[in-house]
Amino acid sequence: MERKPEAENIEEIINRITKKLESMAVPIDEREFSTEEYRKVFPRGTVETPIGEVKIGKNQFSKLAEKDYGKRQGLIGAMHQTLSDPIAIIQEEEEGRKAYIFIKSFRKDEKTSFIISIVVTIEGEKIVISTYKRKKREVISKIKKAGVMTYEKDHGTSRTNGTNPPLLI
Repeated sequence: MERKPEAENIEEIINRITKKLESMAVPIDEREFSTEEYRKVFPRGTVETPIGEVKIGKNQFSKLAEKDYGKRQGLIGAMHQTLSDPIAIIQEEEEGRKAYIFIKSFRKDEKTSFIISIVVTIEGEKIVISTYKRKKREVISKIKKAGVMTYEKDHGTSRTNGTNPPLLI
């Protein structure tokens, strides 16, 4: 059911996803940055997503610790939320390698932030290789450049509240 967005409806898709990112933003699951918390969130080193089970890359904890001068340390809970309950998943292809881009929005003190997790397929396994914050315009740019729209969350649905299956477009 995956499909490439057509040029004439890309603006409609961007408007729809942008509205969902604004209206479906949730509080971030803030966690202490520690190996214990990381293991609590990812006890088996995997997470269930709308596209199936995703393995957590072996360097993810150290990337969260070190990247962006430690600013990613607060993203352990957000990484799980983004992978397990994204608002949208798009596909990109760079250098012949496909990647799934999971997108979710979070609200804190009337401000909205956007988290992206990158998942690639290596030897038949889907593996998350990066999670980071992005500005709204950067998220919109990624959606515009997307080769394929894989998943779009429907209003009122949540993988955690048991209502309605995910909407594939």
